[in-house]
Amino acid sequence: MPISKLHSTLGADNKGSCSNLAIYLEKENEELDKIIKKTSSMSEISQLENRKQGFFTASEININTIDVIGSIDNNKRKLGANDAKYFAPTISFSENELSHIAFLATGKREITSVLDFKLSELKQFNALIRDYGRKVMDNYALNFNRQDKGIKTGADLVYFAKIEHFRKYKGTDKEVINRKEISGEYKKGLQSHIHIIVSRKDKTQILKLSPTCNEKQTNRKIGNNEYQVGFDRVKWINSNEKTFDEHFNYKRKELEKFQNQNILKNGSPQGKHEINKKIEIESINMDDIKKQIMNAHFNVLMTKPNNLKEYQQRMIKFAIQVLPTINKVGFIQENHFFYEQSGIDFKAGEVDKNLKLYELFSADSKTTKQVQQTESSLEDWKINTEKLTSILSSLPFEIDPGVDDELLKRKRKRAIRR
Repeated sequence: MPISKLHSTLGADNKGSCSNLAIYLEKENEELDKIIKKTSSMSEISQLENRKQGFFTASEININTIDVIGSIDNNKRKLGANDAKYFAPTISFSENELSHIAFLATGKREITSVLDFKLSELKQFNALIRDYGRKVMDNYALNFNRQDKGIKTGADLVYFAKIEHFRKYKGTDKEVINRKEISGEYKKGLQSHIHIIVSRKDKTQILKLSPTCNEKQTNRKIGNNEYQVGFDRVKWINSNEKTFDEHFNYKRKELEKFQNQNILKNGSPQGKHEINKKIEIESINMDDIKKQIMNAHFNVLMTKPNNLKEYQQRMIKFAIQVLPTINKVGFIQENHFFYEQSGIDFKAGEVDKNLKLYELFSADSKTTKQVQQTESSLEDWKINTEKLTSILSSLPFEIDPGVDDELLKRKRKRAIRR
């Protein structure tokens, strides 16, 4: 689930200026500046400059650090010297969530690092994360239950957010403690997350808004007006998870749900048993889906597709998309099966370790595993009839009655002649 942390600061004192925090959040841009100084290529410099991240708000992007500091530090009317002036929530994502966003941005199933993105793809990836970050701050505003006072969306707050794409190992990380990684080294994979600096006061500087307030279930009454105060952190996290799933059309697994994670950690034995049962049932269903994919695979093979493109088209009749994974140099590395009814994607090897389409469909050229993803190259992947015969004769499967099976037709004709 998206991890929404409400820590007050990143090691800074939030009773004073936010300058130290805002400047600290320039660290990735500073790393890019160091690389820029070492290159003389104008094209590469332009690429690196365009990878820099500015701050964003509910309505603006590319806001510079000086403006951030000025806006937060000046939005503190009637706050005392010992009052918190701002808070610094962070929004982190799981590996599966980031992979899903990357696929939406690129159409590619395998993005293992932010450096794999083309500039246009990175721009779209950032836009998707930024849109979600704004919705998170809408949830943040609503969670104070002060709609009657004008706090309805993130636009009613004074906040600045920034996307970062890298994380480094710390001495407290278990990988460092176990001596598998070195403190200060960059973590592998997609590591994108959002840092937020949000003022204690709303935009009108009338209301104090603290997400660390513990009065989440307190009702107060002033005159004839009764209202709930406080900030329910669990409710905020659940809202952000729901928003993520709806915004990105994400099919969340039982084990990924924050509520289930919370029960597995803090719940009763009965509660833990029920969640583990759900996870077990989901796992069984995954196996059933894999069986359905294999069944469709064999039914399509019975029709003897001439090439990979025909195979892909016939698998679609079973609501299964066969999607190639393209590596960095533009070659097909492997294939995925996307089961449309469940929205679940499997690598070919996850469905069956022996399911290797590149052996079944062999190219006319010398390379069979590395074929460029172009219209003509896909058509050149001719069926390997020897491999097909071996597969069909060795494994049992159910034949779909709706499949146009040329092999069965020929068998019927032979039976009639006899």
